[in-house]
Amino acid sequence: MDYNELSDKAAEYMRLALPLMRKHGVPMTPDNYTVWYEHVSGGNQELSLSIQDMVKETPLLSESQCKTLFKRFFNIEKEREEVYQMRLELARLLKEVINFIYSSVMHTDKTNQRLNDLMSRINRDMSAAEIHQIVDDILAETRQAMNSGELLTERLNTAMTEVEKLKKEFDVSKQEAKTDTLTGLANRKAFDDVVSKVTNDADDSGLDVCIIFADLDMFKNINDKHGHLVGDQVLRVVANALKDSVKGRDLVARYGGEEFAIVLLNTSLQNAKNVAENIRQEIASKRIQRKDTRESLGVITMSFGVARYVSSEGSESFMQRADRALYMSKRKGRNCVSEAPPPII
Repeated sequence: MDYNELSDKAAEYMRLALPLMRKHGVPMTPDNYTVWYEHVSGGNQELSLSIQDMVKETPLLSESQCKTLFKRFFNIEKEREEVYQMRLELARLLKEVINFIYSSVMHTDKTNQRLNDLMSRINRDMSAAEIHQIVDDILAETRQAMNSGELLTERLNTAMTEVEKLKKEFDVSKQEAKTDTLTGLANRKAFDDVVSKVTNDADDSGLDVCIIFADLDMFKNINDKHGHLVGDQVLRVVANALKDSVKGRDLVARYGGEEFAIVLLNTSLQNAKNVAENIRQEIASKRIQRKDTRESLGVITMSFGVARYVSSEGSESFMQRADRALYMSKRKGRNCVSEAPPPII
């Protein structure tokens, strides 16, 4: 898709989004526009389904509901705020440790000065009482210096523990930002990042990289007949089946809605097609039941598109070819695997 096509699409989505925002009386803020633009573009089916559910209950959405949707589906600000708070906490810890070290060094300097003063008071004419007093003073200064050192060590150990805890919280936050909350798989952002990295690596090393795009067939019928909770149950079952079908080095992601994607490293095109075919058969053989009524959901199938990366084609072309292969499977009648045509370079 060239620049002009992208511009035309963006203009069309804007033309659709703005009247909807006016209809609902939603202020034209960047956050609200993001929600409605994403809705009309069809790029986030889970968001669209949530809007449809809300509209069933209240025909007009409030600004508060729009804010809730933005926070739920676009957590960029939340992630930034978490990182900002962690930075503040780390800065506080460092400042506290530096102040403690500084005060300890100042105390050490004073101790050294006092010990030198005590040493200068020692002479041949001292009485036993004076000697005894100086010994007591030296012992007292030494104990105080040792206690100060122990306090510094203790505070540094505490600070290290707090920093480690902060690092773990930050790692968890980063992981959550790249994880799909419903299925526990990687999300689209994580998938895009990995594809960008492995294609760059493949350009340098010639390593075989394949991706599989997979889409549940007629998934809307399940949601319409049984509701979104049952639909969520199906998505989790499928996610687990996909995860169990690949090796630990490979990545399985929920690309959006009922669409999934798999990155296969060091895998030939034929082997990638075999993986897709095995998954297709596995999903088609499942007989999923509703948890509440034990009613069978019937045969559930998936369509697949498989592509192998061609050196220097770039990640965008790579994913577009896999996407076209997926829709070749849809046009062929669904529940099959199609191979992507070679890129035009």
